[in-house]
Amino acid sequence: VTFRNVPAFATHLDTSIEVPHLGTICVDVAYGGMFYVIADAAALGFRLTPDEGRDLARTAEMIKAAAREQLPVAHPDNPGIHDITIAQISGPPAASEAHAKNAVVVSTNPFDWNRPATWTGALDRSPCGTGTCAKMAVLHAKGKLPLHQDFIHEGILGTTFTGRLIAETRVGQYSAVVPTLSGQAWITGFAQYVLDPTDPFPEGFTVGDIWA
Repeated sequence: VTFRNVPAFATHLDTSIEVPHLGTICVDVAYGGMFYVIADAAALGFRLTPDEGRDLARTAEMIKAAAREQLPVAHPDNPGIHDITIAQISGPPAASEAHAKNAVVVSTNPFDWNRPATWTGALDRSPCGTGTCAKMAVLHAKGKLPLHQDFIHEGILGTTFTGRLIAETRVGQYSAVVPTLSGQAWITGFAQYVLDPTDPFPEGFTVGDIWA
């Protein structure tokens, strides 16, 4: 499966943030469909292996919380997108054909610095599509990934996506790139949906509550 994603761009490069309990951490922030904060695995003492999952999730959530407080972001074309929503820990690959490896952590609780039990997250099984696009935007901004070159990105379980930057563009004040992403998909089930001729709302409905 290959798709062309929305333009990706970096907003912060090699920027220091203060993370309680961790100290000063150097991060990048980029948009690849969502805003990511990206930190270096080696600097945090990680090898990006599955047995580190609990500590990776905890550390990533702490970094994300600090980055949200210290590094404001907003998408120039969509001001409703205005927060860092995911953390990515990035390092060297284990697979010989890959160029980089990551662990992407999705929040599982509202984060509260005063409640360590909320410093939790779930690891993506893959290197993450939007996360890979954000990483490529950072590498391109640093002069480390040219256009029209494959970027093979490895996830924590060893699966890979292949990204490629096919064009440069601009998003508001930011230099941006247009990424494509390729990966393997597997069928896990089949479903059948039908319309009952007696259904009074065959095309669905909206009411003025959460759907307004």
